[in-house]
Amino acid sequence: MVKNTPFLIRNLPKERRIVVREEFAYVDEIITLKKELHFYQSLFKTHYNSAVFNLSVKTINGEKVWVDRINEHLKIHLLDKDEEVEEWLKPVKFER
Repeated sequence: MVKNTPFLIRNLPKERRIVVREEFAYVDEIITLKKELHFYQSLFKTHYNSAVFNLSVKTINGEKVWVDRINEHLKIHLLDKDEEVEEWLKPVKFER
């Protein structure tokens, strides 16, 4: 066993250890799903005045954020770079 495993789990019989580890995995999954749910619910609190088709999920320092590329053009420079963000940063060519 790994040294950093909690004391009680280390001392359990092998069959019970597997069950406990699976339970911990479920708890971790529930926590991540709750975080994701709160993130998607935050859309209605932070961007209530934006059209949904203008919104994108991007990251700032690895943390997910909602970005409205039309109304929040100053925030685009803070985003982690990917192909879409690089495209947004390019100047728009005007046609006559």
